[in-house]
Amino acid sequence: MRSARAAELGIEDKIEATWDIDDPIFTERERAALEMATLFTEDYRSITDEHLERWKQHFTDEELIELGTFMALADGFGKLVEFFGLGDADQSCQVEI
Repeated sequence: MRSARAAELGIEDKIEATWDIDDPIFTERERAALEMATLFTEDYRSITDEHLERWKQHFTDEELIELGTFMALADGFGKLVEFFGLGDADQSCQVEI
């Protein structure tokens, strides 16, 4: 069940809260996706069968593949941009993530 706080807040608030995946603004499904993204980008070798079984409680196999594919593309693209020096270190947008 979503908290009253989550119902009042928008996407910008969720982006701001991503530093704490336990923030009550997130649903259990969103927390699972954030955990998956964090482990994927920080230490993918630490992902265990237990993680996958827990994530399967929230996502179908097809959804896990789609999430993983997007994470791989986003992470790889970020590395490519950094590798070629295509972005400015001080670039920012209205909502920082």
